[in-house]
This record gives sequence, structure tokens and C-alpha cells, in this order.
Amino acid sequence: MRIGFLSPLALALLAGISQQALASSDDSCYPDWRVSRDSLDPCNNLPFLSPGNDSRVNLRLLLSDKKVAALAPNALDDTDRAEGYGQVPFAVYRLSPVAAGDDEPDDKPDDSRTAELDTLLKTLGIKREDYKTAGEAFLSGEGSRCRSNDDDSATAFVSQVIKADMPDTERVLLARARLQLLTACSWEGAVVTGEIESPNGRLLRTYLQAAADFYSGRFSEAERGFAAASGSTLPWLQETALYMTARTALNQAQAEAFDEYGMPQREHVDKSALGNAEKGLLGYLHTYPQGQYVTSARGLLRRVHWLANDDGKLAEDFAWQMTEATAEQRNVSLDELVQEADLKLLIDSNGSLKNPMLQAVNDLMLMRAETPPKLTRADLDKQKATFADEPALYAYLQAAFAFYVEHQPEAALKLLPKDVPSSLDYFAFSQQTLRGLALEAGQNWKAAQALWLQLLPLAKQPLQRDQLELALAMNYERSGELTKVFAADSPISANNVRYLLLRSVAGPDLLRQQIAKASDPVERHTAQFVLLYKDLLRSQFATFADDLKQLPATPPEDKLGTSLGYTYGGGQTLKLFQWNGDKAESGYTCPSIAQTAATLQSDAKNPQALNCFGEFILRNSLDGMPLEQARAAGSLGSSASNFSGETFSRLDGYKQVIANPKAPKTDKAYALFRAINCYAPAGYNSCGGEDVAPAVRKAWFRQLKTGFGDTRWGNALQYYW
Repeated sequence: MRIGFLSPLALALLAGISQQALASSDDSCYPDWRVSRDSLDPCNNLPFLSPGNDSRVNLRLLLSDKKVAALAPNALDDTDRAEGYGQVPFAVYRLSPVAAGDDEPDDKPDDSRTAELDTLLKTLGIKREDYKTAGEAFLSGEGSRCRSNDDDSATAFVSQVIKADMPDTERVLLARARLQLLTACSWEGAVVTGEIESPNGRLLRTYLQAAADFYSGRFSEAERGFAAASGSTLPWLQETALYMTARTALNQAQAEAFDEYGMPQREHVDKSALGNAEKGLLGYLHTYPQGQYVTSARGLLRRVHWLANDDGKLAEDFAWQMTEATAEQRNVSLDELVQEADLKLLIDSNGSLKNPMLQAVNDLMLMRAETPPKLTRADLDKQKATFADEPALYAYLQAAFAFYVEHQPEAALKLLPKDVPSSLDYFAFSQQTLRGLALEAGQNWKAAQALWLQLLPLAKQPLQRDQLELALAMNYERSGELTKVFAADSPISANNVRYLLLRSVAGPDLLRQQIAKASDPVERHTAQFVLLYKDLLRSQFATFADDLKQLPATPPEDKLGTSLGYTYGGGQTLKLFQWNGDKAESGYTCPSIAQTAATLQSDAKNPQALNCFGEFILRNSLDGMPLEQARAAGSLGSSASNFSGETFSRLDGYKQVIANPKAPKTDKAYALFRAINCYAPAGYNSCGGEDVAPAVRKAWFRQLKTGFGDTRWGNALQYYW
């Protein structure tokens, strides 16, 4: 079980805002093997720009091309493999940093700053007592102004107290007061008790009182205090008070902007205070371009522009932070910026972002299948100026619109490059992928196949080759050339792709070929299992007998799980086909499955053989087996199977025995007992085949109780469902 990664920071930024099904997460993930997708599935992303991708994935692809952060998917773990994943498609969480272990919390205090504070206090003769710093009680990124009430801010203040010209007694008073302030997020009354007479001491006391008012939510008082403190001749106090004045205005602006559940209500933002906050932050950045709070001030500007619902400015903020700023100039990590941009901008955008990178990601989101479409051709045409410096990206969006929204693959092809470049970044890879999909949509399988093959040696970026192998396998399958996937010179090495095609589409001849030639033992065993299973379950009993001769006397005991479509530890072994009916748990005697199949080959209506065939299915948990599950239309393995015949249903077998007037009493009683139990305990058919009405089940029950009440099964059954 997985969910799409949302860091605590990202969650706090929107304080629980709803996901609106645009970019976020699912509560479990399983692969859906396809390349073309026009609806969101965060569990199934691909390394090309697509409406079906989570918007965070598309953004990461573009950022990778800008050399900001290389795409570095996490290695598959045991859970990924248990869910059936290969390298592609991939769930969005695989692009997120691996979280620290539970025993390694992210929010450890900065030991170096703690040690520095302790050293400063010692010079004043103050022994630091044990305490819990209030600002350290919050999760990483949790939105509280109290987070800055920490050792860093205390160290900065105490260091200025020590440097300033004032009596030692005042230094001790101020330092003790700042240390005490660390223990709470709110404060009533005066912070400093005691006489402060020196000019510097008074201004530092004023600043400290303003800080207490700020943390306590008394913003008007805090603003007046910081304004007064900014008149100091102490450079640190001048700068810090200016920064805190702007920060106070921002907190004043958003004081009523969240409801009791933390949901943003931007109509309740104090616009006047918000304007003062923006002016103050810009003023600080102008006055102190290299100041100690520049990184924080730029981060706060993002919040100002979000609260102001100014998508244009917010997009500029994110674009600068992502593509121009250094790591030191960002107040959060690049991954957290991607999360924040998704939640604060892309999900809630008004559609006009003015930045080509973010506009492209937003446009792809709006191309997802909806009626009517959220993006129109007219909307896209109006964006030409936004992409003036990136015409190729604009042409790609136009082609994507033609393909995904207008369903005109020929129009899309006219907007895409006809030549393959010498190297493939993710954007060039996206262009060629869309070109291949458009060729296939026009049924030009050969041209698309040639393109996929041409791209393979150029696919150097992470996940590109994996996607091409999937695309090529789908092409071979849908164009009737499945054998090419398994040819000796096939470039398709992805095990999950090969296994899926063997279990879903391959016919008997191909399965026998892979039993003999596959170099991967799991592939050989999977092919043999699928062949024997489908021979048997599709009532090809003579062929089953012949193919069973190839099974070793002692079959491999390794469980075949995901290669057969099982997840989370389910599976079967080849020993299944040596099932001995004597081990049946029901009290109904059965021969081996090989003998049962031989009997049905000579007499398809034999009552005991039909019941025993059902017993084989029941006792080995083959009802609803993954091999029988239909593939979603358009995904790998969804074309018609090359294995003929209909799958046997044990309910249909029981019905044949019940309807057979010559069936022996024991066989008919057991068939009635089992047919009724197909609907236990909730009234749903678990045995396959065509459903029967409750009235029919009632009649079966009466027949069992009246005509076969003296059998162990007639006595055992007390209900019908």
C-alpha cells in the first residue's frame, strides 16, 4: 500500500486543501501498462510530458532538462515488486526523496547552534537549564510562526546583547528573558522584568517585547515595537526589525484567512496588511540584497502572492526559485518547492501563469479527458506570447492538444519534428514519443515500430529505455507480431512486460517456444504454468496430457507470483498440476487432476469428473485467478488471446451435474452442496459462470434437504444465500 508523496511541508502549506483529483495521490498503487493516457493516475507515470502524468512528474522532467535536478527515481523496493511494478510505469512517490527512518526524525535541533548558544550564555555566567524549545515541537514545514522561536533566533539575539554597549547586569536580564521566551509560543505581560537604562538595552528590550507580541498574535503591538526598534544604531537590530515588520504585516494579513479546520479562505485576507507585507519584504530585499533574511523574505513573498491569488507573480516566484536560485537561496528544498508549486499554484491556477515551464505543466493538466474540456484551442492560442522564447514547447502543447483533446493524430504529426535528434533530453523524448503515439493512432504500426527502434540506442536518460521497450512491446502485440517480443534478437528485456504478454496473449506455440528457449528460469516456468493452466481450464484435455509430459517428475517449488499477475505474496507453483485428489478436504473422493482431465476427455459430462474439476479449482484457490482477469482496454496484454477456448467455471460444472438425471446420488448431492456454497456467505457468486437467481438457489437447497438429506452434505448445509 502506497500513497503519493506529500511532505509535511506541502500539507501544511495548504492546511489540508482538497486534491481536486488533479495531481495528488491514491491510497494504493498497481501498474497499468500503457503509454498513451489522457486521465490522471499518480500510480502510473511515464518519463515524457503527458496529461496522464502527475503534474509533479511533468515539472520534474522539465527541471531535469534545465539541469536543475536530474531525474533520479528511487530503486524499486520489495513493495513495488509485490505490487507488480517494473521501472515504468512508475508511481509519483518514486521521484521523492527517501524519507528518514522512524528512528531518525527530520526535526533535530541544530546541535552547532545549540552549542553556540550555550557558549554565549556561559560568558554571561548563565547556566542553561533543561527546557523544551517551543519552536522545535512542530513537524517539518508545519505552518507556525512559532517555528522561528528557536535556538537560531535566540543565538542571534544573545550575540547582539553581548556585543552592544550596555552594563553587564542588563545583558544578563535580556539574555535570561530571551532564554525564557524559548519555552512558549505565547507570552502575557512584560518579557523583561528589571531596570534597563542604557539606550541599546532599551531598544533590545523593545525588540524582545515585540517578538513576544508577534509570537502571541498581538500583531499591532508587535508592528509598533519593531518599528521603534528599527531606529537603533545597531546594524543587526535595524535589519532584523525591518524584516520582522514585514513578517508581522503578513501574519496580520492572514490572521482570519483560515477556518477552524485550517482550510484557506482567501476572501478573508486583510488586503491592506497584505499590501504592507509585500511592500515591506520588497523594501527589505532592496535595502539588504545580501541580508541574512533574504532567503526567508523570498519565501514569504511566495506566500504573499498566494494569499493575494496573484498567479502571475507566484509563477515568477516559483520559476526563479526552481531554475535560477542556488540551494542556499531557497528556503526549502527543490523537491519541497515542486510539492508547494503543485498545491499552491497548479491545482488552483486560473490558467494564466505567464511562465512557459509552469504554463506548460498547467496546460497538460487541463488537457485531461473531461467534457467539456478545461482547455480550449482558443485558450491555447492566447498563450503564444508566453512561449515567445520557447516556440518548440508551444508547438508540443499544440500537438498534444490535437492528439489528446481533438483526437486528430494527423494534425499532431504536422506540429512535431520529423527527424530524430542525435540525443534525447526529456523534451525531445516527449516530442518523439508523441509522434510515435500519433503514428499508431493512425494505424501506421510499421512507421511507429521503426521510430521506437530508432530511439532505443539514443535513450540515455533514466527510464527512457524502459518506456521504449513498453511502447515497442505494445506495438508488436497490437500489430499481430507478438513473436518479435520473444525473438532471439528482441530488444525487449523488461521481465514484467514479457511475463504479462505470456500470461495474457501468448498462444500455445509461443508458450512452448519459451519453455524450450527462454534464458530466464522464471520466464520458462511461467510459460509452462500458463500453458498447462490454459490447456486444462479451457478444456483442451488431450493437449494438456501431452504438455504435462514435459513437466519434470519433481517440478520446481519456487512460487510464481507477480509473473502470473499475483500481488502481495500470492502465487502458485508448477506442483499444482500434480494435485492428488485424495487430499481433498471435503470428504468427496477425487483422483489426480491428470486422471480427471483424462476422464473428461473421454466423457465431457462425467459427474464425478466435473465435480473433481471443480474441487481442483476450489482447493487450489483458482477462482478469480489473475490469469483470468481481463486487461483494461488499451493497455499491454489487452488484445485477444491467441489461446482458444472458454474458461471452465465450476458453477457451470455443478449445474451440469445437477441437471443430469443419470448422475449418481453422491455426485448430485455434492454438486448441489457446492453450487449453493458458491454464493456463501454474502450472496455473490465466487465460482464464475452465469449467475443464478435466489429462487434457483432456494430450489437447490430444497432439493438437497429433501432428496439428499441423508448425505453428509445434505445434513451439513443449513442455509442458502
